[in-house]
Amino acid sequence: MANSGPYCGLWRPARPADPPVTERHRSLVLTQLLNLEHSARSIRLDVRKLTVLADSDEGIVPLLRIGSGENWVGYHLVAHLALHRYFTLHQRPVPRMLLLDQVTQPFYPSEVAKDSGNPDLIRSDADRNTVRGMFELMYRFTSDLAPNFQLIVSDHANLPDQWYQDCVRYNWRNGDALIPQDWIDEHAG
Repeated sequence: MANSGPYCGLWRPARPADPPVTERHRSLVLTQLLNLEHSARSIRLDVRKLTVLADSDEGIVPLLRIGSGENWVGYHLVAHLALHRYFTLHQRPVPRMLLLDQVTQPFYPSEVAKDSGNPDLIRSDADRNTVRGMFELMYRFTSDLAPNFQLIVSDHANLPDQWYQDCVRYNWRNGDALIPQDWIDEHAG
C-alpha cells in the first residue's frame, strides 16, 4: 500500500505541543476505532499467557471471556498490528509482513453474502462500519510503516472505496481461485 501523503498513516508525525504517546495509548486508540467491547479501558497483551487482557468494572477480563467473534477478530487484529509496529520500529528480527485470512468472517451472515463480498449484504450498518473500519485501520497502519511493512489479506470483502480497490491485487471470483481448478484436476488421483 503506497503512502499517499504525510498524514495518511494512523499516527501522524508528532508536533512539539503534542503530549508523548505511548504504545499502550496507540493500542487503546486502535480498539476504540473498531468499537470493541471494553475499548474505553486499558487493553494489554499478557506475554506469559499470550492473551489480550482488558480492564472492566468487574476486574481484568481475558480475551477468552470477551464475547463475540467480532471482538475476537478485532482484538487479534489490534494485537498483531501493535506487535508488528513495535517489531518494525525497533528493528527486531521479525519478518516485516503479516498474512491475514478471512478477517470479516464474523460479519457476513451467509455463504451467499460471503461469496459476493458485497458489504451491503452484511447484517447491520454497525457491522458494515466495523468492516470498513478494519480495512481503513489496516490501510492506515501499512501506509504509516511503508515501505518497511507488507500486509496481505485474503478475504471475501470487496469494498467499493477507491483506496480499497487500489490495494486489491487479485479478485478470485466466478471460477478464478487462489489454487486454479486445472492444478487440482492435474494432480487428482
